[in-house]
Amino acid sequence: MESKSIFFEKLNNPKKTILGQRLNKRKFSIVLGLMMMFSFGIKTNAQTALVIPDSNEGSAFIGPFGNAARQLQMIIDDTLLTSLVGKNLTSISFRLPASTATSWPPNSLTMSAFDIYLSDSVEPSQRQLNFAANVVGTQTQVRSGSLQIPAGALTIGSNPNNFSFKINFTSAWQYNGGNLLIEVRHSGTGISSRSVQAASTSAPGYGTLYSALWQSTGDVLQGNFTQVEITADGPLGTNSVKIGAAVNIYPNPVKDMLFIKSVKEFTTFSVYNMAGQMISSNKIFGKTINFSHLPIGSYILKLTDKEGNTETAKFIKK
Repeated sequence: MESKSIFFEKLNNPKKTILGQRLNKRKFSIVLGLMMMFSFGIKTNAQTALVIPDSNEGSAFIGPFGNAARQLQMIIDDTLLTSLVGKNLTSISFRLPASTATSWPPNSLTMSAFDIYLSDSVEPSQRQLNFAANVVGTQTQVRSGSLQIPAGALTIGSNPNNFSFKINFTSAWQYNGGNLLIEVRHSGTGISSRSVQAASTSAPGYGTLYSALWQSTGDVLQGNFTQVEITADGPLGTNSVKIGAAVNIYPNPVKDMLFIKSVKEFTTFSVYNMAGQMISSNKIFGKTINFSHLPIGSYILKLTDKEGNTETAKFIKK
């Protein structure tokens, strides 16, 4: 896996290529202090995707995509999370049961609120039907605001189906070990509920390796554990960077559409602010990225190909 850094200049002619140069090891905090130089080195590891539980049990649960407001907690034992230690958790996703006949939703929809909180937790075996009692330490809100779900975002056609729709965090959260509590509070879909794949309360490992609870308008109840894929990136840090094939982006500064010129096919991108916090992440379709929604400022762009190799660069949104 290669990690690369690109040097970008403001160009009068956006069709000119942008020079890539090799950078030596340097700390991210120092690099951020060199904003006006438009060059930096970032350690970027291949993404890690971990499925909990890693099984194909055929149970289901409507918690994340219920039609009405819900609060739910997923409690995960640390023994299932060793591959994530020291990494930044960046998104979660759910998948449809294999028996589902059609992709979902039938039309694009917007949930007015879909908030996610992460924290340490009690042991799954000590879970209580009390949200606050299961939290250890301080909860960190990693996502807030509305959630737009494109038509057919949750796909079918596989057994099991794919985790095809990532719910990206607005702030990355570093996992340093310990049990993990994922709490979701949402406003409801506004249409009929959609079940996702889950492990039943009688599944092997339920109550010892993982557990769940939820509430809508009544009492807090034990629930099936929604099968979840957790995505993580390596921490922003230091690394020796290696430049291979040229990669050009233009225009820089950018107002809306950023164009990528490269022989490589990038599959995802992430945008970080100058404090190193991830503020956006998504798939790349073609050779353009729409940044019209970004506030004016300086950002770090990370491009990742299907093998986990990355290119990183600083750009300005005007």
